[in-house]
Amino acid sequence: MLGGVVVSVTRIVALGLLLLGFGALEAQAEKRLALVIGNSAYAHTSVLSNTLHDAKDVAAALERTGFEVIVATDADKRRMDGALRAFAEKLSEADVALFFYAGHGLQVGNENFLVPVDARLGSQRDLEFEAVKLNFVLRQMEIDREGKTTIVMLDACRDNPLSRSLARSMGTRSTAVGSGLAPASTGVGTFIAYATQPGNVALDGDGRNSPFTSALLANMERRGRNLNATMIEVRKAVLSATGGKQVPWDHSALTGDFYFVPGEVATGSQTAAPRGGTEDVNALKARLKALEDAEKKRQASADPTRAGVKLLPPETLNRIAEQRARLAVAEDKAKDLQRRLLEARRIEGQARTPEERQSRLQDSIRIQREMTEAGLRARRLREEIAALTAPPPPVPPTAATPTPLAVDLAPSRKERGFDIYEWAAVAGDEIKVSGADSLNGCLNTCRNTAGCVAGAYQPSVPPRSSCSVYRKVVRLNRDASGGTAFVKPANIGQAPCRPLGISFAEAITLSPGLSLCNGIGQHEVRVERITETAVAFTSENGDFTCRPGDLCQFSWPGAPLFNVRISGGAGSPTEATLTPARR
Repeated sequence: MLGGVVVSVTRIVALGLLLLGFGALEAQAEKRLALVIGNSAYAHTSVLSNTLHDAKDVAAALERTGFEVIVATDADKRRMDGALRAFAEKLSEADVALFFYAGHGLQVGNENFLVPVDARLGSQRDLEFEAVKLNFVLRQMEIDREGKTTIVMLDACRDNPLSRSLARSMGTRSTAVGSGLAPASTGVGTFIAYATQPGNVALDGDGRNSPFTSALLANMERRGRNLNATMIEVRKAVLSATGGKQVPWDHSALTGDFYFVPGEVATGSQTAAPRGGTEDVNALKARLKALEDAEKKRQASADPTRAGVKLLPPETLNRIAEQRARLAVAEDKAKDLQRRLLEARRIEGQARTPEERQSRLQDSIRIQREMTEAGLRARRLREEIAALTAPPPPVPPTAATPTPLAVDLAPSRKERGFDIYEWAAVAGDEIKVSGADSLNGCLNTCRNTAGCVAGAYQPSVPPRSSCSVYRKVVRLNRDASGGTAFVKPANIGQAPCRPLGISFAEAITLSPGLSLCNGIGQHEVRVERITETAVAFTSENGDFTCRPGDLCQFSWPGAPLFNVRISGGAGSPTEATLTPARR
């Protein structure tokens, strides 16, 4: 029996060693490549005290976690170009590609530039020749690497005198020069981290490393911690070290987990970047063009309908990328403010005196106001992105005059702000056709599509039901073979909804057609009609009526309690107000 126990333990130990071996082999099989640049000794602007330490220490940490690291320190333009070319030549073989930059950076016209140590920036024209576009680096790392991981870390948001001198040279166009870096759009599989929020300036710190790099070095080699969890710990450490003045920010489009140290990993290597020249930039541009041309051919062969599609101009693509990145920032801020508001409301509920309660209430109202602004900003960005990405209307086959909208057909009902015409077909300038599993799904498609005023839902056996949405209506026809048409009244969607947060304190005058929503523009409710006895609302959850004396509440999470007051009647106009209910 004792011998049997010994044999079992031996087998377990052997199995454990075998599994560890497989873990090491798996880590070694993953090809990791990094480019680390640290610029300090600037010839024409302020010298940075700790960027060389930042680059050298990060390069050593990456080497310990299995990366092949290319290092360039105090790199002039030729050296940065050479480093990028050496990096790009190995990217296709890399499962994980990482770029770390410590040094001066600046944004002009919402485009980011990394600054070599020999850069002279007397005018905006100099940027193209003296600096390196961050977007150029991102494109090199992302294209032709589908399904692989791309990581970018920028400790480049420092206060930069070059930005101020450049702004002075640009005169009335100086507003294009922003502080810190602008948000950058990322492709699928990419994670980008800034030392601080876009548009803000990071601190250099007093130690060997900057606050951001110091926190990164302290956390990146923790075994079994993925990248998102690592950046949360980095953010907490930087907030603590800077007294809340600096907040690291990241944006992720990763499709899987990444661990600097998942288990047993083999040590990597470190090489100095070669000194480059003009031919390196030309080679990098040629590489991108060849890869982009190959990608266009691949898409056209995979989807023949795309072969004749006219691509959007570069300035439109840049604008879309910029607005998507700004939207990510606005959405992150709205979520953070929502969390802070809930905490403020909790603290408010613990107040012991009326004075303390009033003070806490003011805090809640301030956060609610900020959340409303962030929500409205996000909504405007979504609308602009939708307008930029909306396909052009198809060219009609003939120039025949469209049949006017039939006025003898009355809608069967109203639903969520739309006139519903059952068993009718709609024709007009079609925007798109998509699947829909219900009438509500089709209504949502129209509501979320820029320019949509009408649609036709064709029910069949799901998932083959379809939804066609249009930018104008030219005909309603009762003879259609099964379908539901809906037309949005003209006064819907003309004005943004009125935010109604949980801390609203002033009465709101109601009128038919007025839209109300929560603090970040969600869960829209519309005032349908006002009578002498009640106010009727309509929303995505159906109709809702509130009468004077009732204690009412909308259905969205955290909606406030309210009353309605109605005046007028008997020959006078009927007016109504919505007031917060007394607690």
